[in-house]
Amino acid sequence: MRRSCGARRPGERKPSKRKTSTKPLKTDMRTYTEVMKRVCQVVGCMILFSVMSRGQSGSAQLTLSLTVQSSIGLIFQNNPASGTNGFCPLTNAGTNNVGLDLGMATFPGGSDSLACVAYAHIGTAMYQVSSAFDVVVSKSNSSSPNYRLAAQISTAPPANVNWLINNVQLSNTAFTQLDANDSYGAPITKTLQVQVKNTVAAQTLQETITFLATAN
Repeated sequence: MRRSCGARRPGERKPSKRKTSTKPLKTDMRTYTEVMKRVCQVVGCMILFSVMSRGQSGSAQLTLSLTVQSSIGLIFQNNPASGTNGFCPLTNAGTNNVGLDLGMATFPGGSDSLACVAYAHIGTAMYQVSSAFDVVVSKSNSSSPNYRLAAQISTAPPANVNWLINNVQLSNTAFTQLDANDSYGAPITKTLQVQVKNTVAAQTLQETITFLATAN
């Protein structure tokens, strides 16, 4: 027996119609869209934060304190007449540490072995050898108008031997003032004199003389 198309057998339930809904897909799409929006918003904030960070600036202060110390310097120079009698050349001239050779003198003969050394008799029992040089004192960062000059020998000389600068006898116990108000930058000629009595035994006389310039 043929059953017509669409006919049901006895006792057969009518099949229920199931509707296929696309709502879940739409929901998924919405969820994805929202998630993407949030992701984009987060990324956008991160980019904005990065840009703002690059645009930030900072400042700092550095406070400095500097003290300028005034100073004066002293050097010895050859006198323009160096090489002539009374003006022996200095060794290491133009510095603050020089040497001066006064040669070898004899009383009976009344002379010195070096032509540049000035030789003279003082009275009947003493002679003097001498030579001149220049002292130059400069200043830096100072309002001082001039300076005082003093000198001192390092050791006590033998008996009957005197060391002088411009006729001022020097001592090894204290500085002896030579000038009260010398001008900066101007060469000041000083003459070193050694006076020896004719009874002093033959020997080599050596001395270190320290010059001191003090700003007024």
